[in-house]
Amino acid sequence: MSESSAHPLGIEPPIPHLISGADAEELAITLGLGLVARKAAEVEYILHGIYVHLVEAEKAYSELAVATGGKLVQQCRKELVEAVTLSDSCKRSLAEALDAAEEGFRLRNRYLHGYWIYDDESYQWLTLKGAHRSDRPEITFINSSEVWELADRFQKLCSSLLHWDTAHFGEPADDEDGHQGLVSRKQI
Repeated sequence: MSESSAHPLGIEPPIPHLISGADAEELAITLGLGLVARKAAEVEYILHGIYVHLVEAEKAYSELAVATGGKLVQQCRKELVEAVTLSDSCKRSLAEALDAAEEGFRLRNRYLHGYWIYDDESYQWLTLKGAHRSDRPEITFINSSEVWELADRFQKLCSSLLHWDTAHFGEPADDEDGHQGLVSRKQI
């Protein structure tokens, strides 16, 4: 992209015409949605590792592939109930994180699988998404900041889940400075 055709916000994508004519609001929602997708995928990856530990699999992918999103949360919940080696307080803390993940995945699905229209009168985005087990779509107004807030919630959830996984299933390892500590590990 040449200097004269660069986007006013300085974003130069590999395929410039995809943001041609986009304003700051459109770029904010697009970047926010990208972060939501990345952070939600991180949560799914960590949850898969926790699931592997809960079912006591030798290797992460020796088990049949588990579902993603809300279904992965349900599978973790089922195995958590049956986990006899974990205390009730450990189970409660993971159950709370699973509740947060389930809500986050529900919103992620609305945001990533919805159709977005900007409403100039309300200065908000209208999202339209088909609803499961319903003949009516989900219709919601949201602000651009809401997708950024969801990405932040997923980021915090990643930290919380990693901390929980390390505390309960961590393995000794050296960090990059040579100090011994527990790390979360998913054997592949």
